[in-house]
Amino acid sequence: MRFSQFLKEDALELALPTDVRSAIIDKGGKIYQVGGAVRDEMLGKVSKDLDLLVVGIELKDLATLLTRFGKTNLVGKAFGIIKFVPDGATEEIDISVPRIDSKSTGKGHKDFEVRLGKGITLKQDQLRRDFWMNAMARDVETGEIHDIEGKGQTDIDNKQIRVIGIRAFREDPLRMLRAVQFAARFEFTIEPKTMDQIKSSVNLIKTVSPERFQEEFRKMFEKGTPSVGVALLKETGILKKLFPKARDAFPMEYDKLDKKGFPAFLAVLLRGHKSKDIQSAMKLSNEDTNAVSDVLKYMAMRDVDSDLGLIRFIKSASKRGVENVNYVLKAQRKIDIDYRLNSLRRVGKPTSLKELGLSGRDLIKMGIRGRAVGETLDKLLQYAVETGKNDRKDLIAVVKGQNA
Repeated sequence: MRFSQFLKEDALELALPTDVRSAIIDKGGKIYQVGGAVRDEMLGKVSKDLDLLVVGIELKDLATLLTRFGKTNLVGKAFGIIKFVPDGATEEIDISVPRIDSKSTGKGHKDFEVRLGKGITLKQDQLRRDFWMNAMARDVETGEIHDIEGKGQTDIDNKQIRVIGIRAFREDPLRMLRAVQFAARFEFTIEPKTMDQIKSSVNLIKTVSPERFQEEFRKMFEKGTPSVGVALLKETGILKKLFPKARDAFPMEYDKLDKKGFPAFLAVLLRGHKSKDIQSAMKLSNEDTNAVSDVLKYMAMRDVDSDLGLIRFIKSASKRGVENVNYVLKAQRKIDIDYRLNSLRRVGKPTSLKELGLSGRDLIKMGIRGRAVGETLDKLLQYAVETGKNDRKDLIAVVKGQNA
């Protein structure tokens, strides 16, 4: 059973077996649900997040205790986080202890000193978080919501993103992009003072790792209203800092792109940049990079509306690239590539060399050798597409006439 099912049943306490919770409490600990799940509950949304905070127990003691009830992984030890899988379960949950990010020691994310310990309170942990709506905590045993001065609920009611600390963006520049992502996701506004802080700190955005850029851009597109995010990327200055060569948007509506079309979104948004630059900035997979490249190529082609131009594009494009071009075309309410190719086939025109009425082997039998085979096939494909004549006899006659 997935933890998201517990959330739907409003029985979060069942996510941790009773004996585990009892052992934590007997040890002097207090268990809180924190982060996105509490926020989403206030928004009336179901969340798959299950981040738990245990106050009053040292990290090493908590880890020792949990090993009696399941598998533990201290992969986040430096930040006081334990990955825990209860016996009989298959899904991993994060259990952490309170921490204070005491001071920055450099420009990049994670370049700060972290203090952990049972002496750190829930409130101290809440105050080191990014936005008030993400700083709320719920007592797992009693259900009581802990919201400092009601600021989290106020921001949710006002549909705004408001940062907690005056140095929040300098301590972790990624929070600037997270503010945009959350605004797009929930269709919230960024509170004016928070917006001013982003604009004054925007030069630091390039210090964030490419992997984290991709994560936030992807969430903004897949979970949010992309047009809201794009407008804020421009208003905050983040887009210009990250991608200074980006040209005016390709004429289309971002919000109509299929949510599977992340490469299409990047290509449209970042038109003017090469795919390798986008890959480097976001650590895209090779598959996504090729898809971005294909969409950029399609948008730049002048003859792509012609039958021959389309076939030339298809010849070098990846399957995922074609899918993403189709997402763009559908968002623009244009006929997609698949429909155009099927239309060509219906009237007997080949859409690839495989569908050509004459093969390379046939040409070799006719005495054509080397590079001339490929060149001749290309010319025959062009002839067949332009004339609609793909009959073997017609094509042989063309070859003979060419070699006469």
